[in-house]
Amino acid sequence: MSAFTPTNMTLIESLDQLKEFMLARCKEPEQWRIGTEHEKFGFHLARQGRPCFTGEIEEIFLAFEKESWLAVRELNPDGSAGAIISLQKDGASITLEPGGQLELSGAPLATLSEMSRELDQHLADLKRISEPMGMIWSGLGSDPTPHSQTPKMPKARYGVMRDYLPKRGDLALQMMHSTCTAQTNLDYRSEADAMRKLRLGLYLQPLVMAMFANSFLLDQKLRSGNCARSQIWLNTDSDRYLYPAEWLSENTSIMNYIEWAISTPMFFIARDGQYLNCAGLPFKQFMQEGFQGHQATMGDFELHLSTLFPDTRLKQHFEVRGADMSSPEYVKALSAFHVGLMYDETALESALAYFAPIQASDLWLARAQLDQEGLKTHLGGQSFQTHCEFLLDLASSGLSRWEPQSQDLLTPLIQNIEKGLCPADLNRSLWSKGYENLMRGTQVA
Repeated sequence: MSAFTPTNMTLIESLDQLKEFMLARCKEPEQWRIGTEHEKFGFHLARQGRPCFTGEIEEIFLAFEKESWLAVRELNPDGSAGAIISLQKDGASITLEPGGQLELSGAPLATLSEMSRELDQHLADLKRISEPMGMIWSGLGSDPTPHSQTPKMPKARYGVMRDYLPKRGDLALQMMHSTCTAQTNLDYRSEADAMRKLRLGLYLQPLVMAMFANSFLLDQKLRSGNCARSQIWLNTDSDRYLYPAEWLSENTSIMNYIEWAISTPMFFIARDGQYLNCAGLPFKQFMQEGFQGHQATMGDFELHLSTLFPDTRLKQHFEVRGADMSSPEYVKALSAFHVGLMYDETALESALAYFAPIQASDLWLARAQLDQEGLKTHLGGQSFQTHCEFLLDLASSGLSRWEPQSQDLLTPLIQNIEKGLCPADLNRSLWSKGYENLMRGTQVA
């Protein structure tokens, strides 16, 4: 299967089309689903480093293909099928990040219990396939390998990004090659519901960054801070990362999000199996003037939305993107936390009321401090730890009404927050005994 499957080639003629697209998959609560994504770093035991593509990650992909996963291949310039770059099965996909990180994009599932089983099965399968090849997979948020020494993966779109993003931020290449995240994807029922959840997600993500902080290494150095990813994103590309303060207003409409999105410069468009580099061209200008004879289509808009990086991102669902990768228990807790707060109406309204006094300037100040201050960071006169304890209680209460059998998924997170600990606090000492010790100590597959 080609990586460039047919997309929606409907020409964009009005902003109303973009709004209709964003709201096309609104669902009633009984139809809401949960999607969980997570990335992990590979470690080749014999070479004591990150796996290369040829002969290593490629072999893992080929093994999954033999187990009924559909392989998606990059197209060569001559139109022939190239390397496998992702796999698909039953609504889930395994994709390849720029530095060889493997990501599971889980299927949209009805319950957290199903999500938990999917995650466990994926990691068990990956371990079974990888270990005979001399590879293990770590749940770190950042890896010590310098980005300049990271194996580069064969995806054409990453070449465009490697050329463009360093012009926009000093740590852009570290973002691409040296970080791993976990995220949760959720549904909304209407425009109003989408904007409520966007607003709450933005309030929550600095706290999530501190709770899940597990990126204490960068470029072979042990850092004083616990969340390198929080600083990396602030130094990657402000156009596509920094969000307008008005998004925290109750009066913000989805058109505000769309206007921001189309004002943001593009990376590329896909035509005839190839990426065309149009990096720096605002999508709005592309809509008005075209590019190299090509006119803007709804498929282009969908692709563009996936290249925007705010902490909470809207598509035809919404994504919360603040957490560092960590243990399987923490990945599950991340989804349980957001489901408890966002799928239960009482918890959602209570959380929004709780954050009502917080201004965007307060949030951004705390956002800048959390790498070094962690759970001791202050927001609105209280520590992050105090906020997190309240919100975890609220999330547990929400789960007691939404999916009570999954309340215990929050337990590891609750216990560590009560102690003022994040994953980095538990994993820092592993580095003192070397790279392999670190990777084995944080092994997830």
